[in-house]
Formats: sequence, C-alpha cells, structure tokens
Amino acid sequence: MIMLYQLKWKLSIFVYIRNNYQTLINMLFKIIRFIRYPIYMFLLCGLIVVITSCSSKSKESGPPALTISQEQVSSWVRNFNPLIPGGTSRWPTVAGIYEPLFIFNSIKGEYIPWLATGYEWRDGNFVLDINIRENVLWSDGTPFSAQDVAFTFQIKKEYSGLDTRGIWKYIKSVEELNDHIVRFIFSRIYVPGLDAISGQPIIPKTIWENIEDPVKFTNPHPVGTGPFTEIIRFDHQVWELGANPFYWQKDKPAVKRLKFPAFPTNEQATIALINGEIDWGGNFIPAIDRVYVSKDPEHHHYWFPRTGGTIFFYTNTEKAPFNEVNVRKAVSLAINRDLIIKVAMYDYTIPAHPTALADGLASWRTKLATEKGDWVAHDIERANRILDEAGYSRDEDGFRRLADGNAMSFEISIVSGWSDWIRAAQVISKNLETVGIKARVKTNDFAAWFSRVQKGEFDMTIAWTEKGPTPVPLYRGLLSSEYLKPVGEIAEANWHRFSIPEADSLCRAFERTSNESKIRSIVTRLEELFVEYAPAIPLFAEPSWGQYNSKRFTNFPNENNPYGQLSPNYPPENLLVMVNVIPR
Repeated sequence: MIMLYQLKWKLSIFVYIRNNYQTLINMLFKIIRFIRYPIYMFLLCGLIVVITSCSSKSKESGPPALTISQEQVSSWVRNFNPLIPGGTSRWPTVAGIYEPLFIFNSIKGEYIPWLATGYEWRDGNFVLDINIRENVLWSDGTPFSAQDVAFTFQIKKEYSGLDTRGIWKYIKSVEELNDHIVRFIFSRIYVPGLDAISGQPIIPKTIWENIEDPVKFTNPHPVGTGPFTEIIRFDHQVWELGANPFYWQKDKPAVKRLKFPAFPTNEQATIALINGEIDWGGNFIPAIDRVYVSKDPEHHHYWFPRTGGTIFFYTNTEKAPFNEVNVRKAVSLAINRDLIIKVAMYDYTIPAHPTALADGLASWRTKLATEKGDWVAHDIERANRILDEAGYSRDEDGFRRLADGNAMSFEISIVSGWSDWIRAAQVISKNLETVGIKARVKTNDFAAWFSRVQKGEFDMTIAWTEKGPTPVPLYRGLLSSEYLKPVGEIAEANWHRFSIPEADSLCRAFERTSNESKIRSIVTRLEELFVEYAPAIPLFAEPSWGQYNSKRFTNFPNENNPYGQLSPNYPPENLLVMVNVIPR
C-alpha cells in the first residue's frame, strides 16, 4: 500500500506538470525578470527546459492515439463534470472517464454488469440491493466502494438541478450497507427506475464532497474509474486523453491514448475520415460507399443499424398555435418524409411508422393505432383544410395569421454542422411554406442548441427521444408529466412540454406490473393516445451512425461481430468499444 501511494504521489506531480506546463512556464519567465544572480537564472531556465520536455514527450511520443470524431464544435471547452445535463461536458466524460453500474446493450437487449456485479429486488419491489464490484480503484489510486455510489445519488438529492431524470421522485433513501452493497429504498414501486439508476455515472466521494457547487464545477482534472482518465493535453483545437493507470479490467484498455480534433461541421469530419485521419467516428456521411469506403475498401468501414429509435420534429406546445392538436397534425401532414429520406438521409433509413415505433419495437405496433396515425402521411390538401377550419386564414402574401394578427413565422433550431438534419429542416421549411407557415432554419453549436431544447426555449426543432426494451420509455417521454418542467428549466425529456393525465396513470400501472398481457394492454393504449394527440411528429427511423478505419486499430463492432453498437453517440454503450478495440 505504501508503494501504491508513492506511485500515486509521483504520478500526480507528473500529471500536474503535464497539464499545467504553460502556466508554470509563464510564471517562471515572470520570476526571471526579477532575478539578479546568474546562477539562479540558469537554474530556472533549466527548469523551464525540463517542464517543456515533459510536455513535449507527453504530446509527441508514446503509443498511437485512437483519433475520434464524435462532437462537432469549433473549439473545445474544458468541462468534465459527469453530473450536469448531457451535451455540456466533453465526450467521453459520462462513459469513458466515469462509468455506470450497468450498461444496457441495445444490440443484444441485455444489461451488462460494470461497476456493479448484480442486483436483487426485495420487499415487493420496494427495495433494490445492488452489489458493487470489488478491487476497483479510482484513477488516483484510492479504493472505489459503495460509499461512492451512495454519495453520487445523495448529491443529486441535495442539488436538484443535477437530478435531471427525476430519480428522487421515486427513491426514498440510498445507503451503503457495507463496502460492496448499496440499498435503494423506493417511496413507491417503480421497477423501471433500475434503468436510470444503472446508467448513472459514479463519482468519488472524497473529491466531490469538498466541491462548493457541483452544478457549476467544470472538473478540469477528473478522477474516474473509467478506461481513460488522464488529460494529456487540452488545447482549443485538439485534446488528448490517456489510459487510466489503475483500470480495473485486466490488460484493458489496449489503446493507450484518445485524440479529439475539433471539427465544426460534418463536412470537415468527413474529409478527415476520408483522408484516414479519423479512426472512429459517429458522423453522418452522404453517399458513404462512394465517398468513404471506396477510398480504402480494405480499411474504411461503417455500420448503421436501426436501433429502435425514431427521430422527431418537435413543436413547442407551450406556444400558439402548437398547443392545438389539429395544428400539430397539419404540420405533420405538410412534411414530405420520402423527400427527407432521399435528399437529407441518402436513403440510409425509412420514414417513421405512424406509432413512432421503429423496427426494433415493431412487434408492439397495433393495427388500430397504425390506421389512426394517418396524419404521418404527406397530404398538403388535407393540411391546408385543417388549418383553414382552425381559423388561420392567409394574408395577401399567402402566409397564415395567428389570433393576435401576427404572421405564423417560426424558427427551426438545428445543430451547426449536422448537415443531414440541416437539409431535413430545409425540406420541412419549404413544405411548411406551402401551407402558409414561415419557418426559418437557425443553427447553433450543440451545447447552445441542446440547452435551448432542454429548457423549452425553441419554436420547432429536430431531435431524438427516449429508448428502451419496450415502447413505454418512448411514450413516457412524449406523453407523461414525469419529465415535464416549466419553460426555462432543464428537462431530460418531454422537451415539447406536453402531458395528459391518462398517460401518467398508464405509466404508473406499467411500473407496478410484470404481467405480459397487462403490459401489452398498457402499450396499446399509449399508442392510441399518441396517434390521438400527436404530441410530437415522427420523421424517420434513427440510424446509429458509426464508422471506423481498421488500418491502425481493429476489433470494432460490426455486422459480423455485433458485441455492441459501433456508434460512439450512445453512452454508456461506447464503453464496450473503448475496452475492446486493439492497436494493430
């Protein structure tokens, strides 16, 4: 143990110099200006050379870096807080630097034990005991235990802004029974709570209990249990992440460095992929066989499985006229999904099903809901008729007027650089113009866009929704009040701000039963409510974008080796790739 802490102490000094070398150099140069004796000046100049050498070696030497394109940004912001809402902290903070208790593998439809080894429901599903993995260390060499797990959930209770999934709405208490068992006592039966609990990134108590405000903390020097924890360098245009020296999985990760160049747009990321500069990507690439694969058929590969999700067009139901169900249906009828698939998605996917259930959940679709969801078709004549009947007349320019006399003029918010969604939004903008609605496409960096979406500060946008092994998470996120927040407050789901009491009742019934026929009945009714109220507008089945270059690294998941999703866009599943990819 003494040797371990000596190693930890030496490693900490090296990491500090490596991460702060420029600050140290600037400070030493300032000191030199006031030194009168040559010998001291000589020693300080020597120290500068040593520090620069440490930095240079860490940047330029060592094992090959796995270069990744996952985020589209113009410059990097150093934030590694795993507790704040998704999209704000750097990838792979929540799954790579930190880790969850379990990983749900969407390809195989099963939970994989991670920081936990198992769980058991007790007392009629009011108590959940989770067994915590032994012999795990934090990246600073200190032991990981059940105390860290309990503390992670307790801090979410103390700071409600961190509890974006509303875990404390159904949990009464969390405590460690010993170093390797954590007990969750529920205030009501809520079996689906296991999903939110199992996916929570765990933080070290000894560090975070001293943080004054964990909501604002940027965590510039993270300490985690994940396979990659060491910030080798962090510049505005590129940063590097090194392997955890104390990682708990033997001989993993085989990759020792991750590298993240900044790409503001899909186009720039695509060019880097084509040129062989990127080893692993999660980008949309138009005509990928011709543009990417054909440049190096031996090494350039992709895999786009449709994983069960649906991409939606959200209208903010807090704003008129989108608070009217017929207007939402008219908007949907105006949208030409076939054109979006062809022009924006390059035929990689298919139009959304009327129930919003994609291929992975096709067995849950019902005939009645499918028939009643006819508003997902493209029918300009019907869309115009509905808007006319709703009293929204056209002016001399052909655009419709709201009740207050203002023109129907809105923004479609999209992420800068997401070229597929931008083109989809442009198609929708033209479609809406044909029914008298102005819709201007406006782009923002991901963080700004996602903040607006989560706070309900948008008119219209394109985004994803909740996923799970049954359709209930999807419909809960679209129809129930569980995630409903006032405009201006961050919502984990239900960004469009819509709910109906019957959906709440159905979701609560689902939480309490394991009877298959009852679950089927609940889902059937949720489908019917969805097609009746049209809370959000399904566009197309969501492809799981993933590319890899096997020239430098291998053992990525693919159609022939489907151990998990290839796409880096779905944490915590991206952890499966991180610990399994190996250098050639």
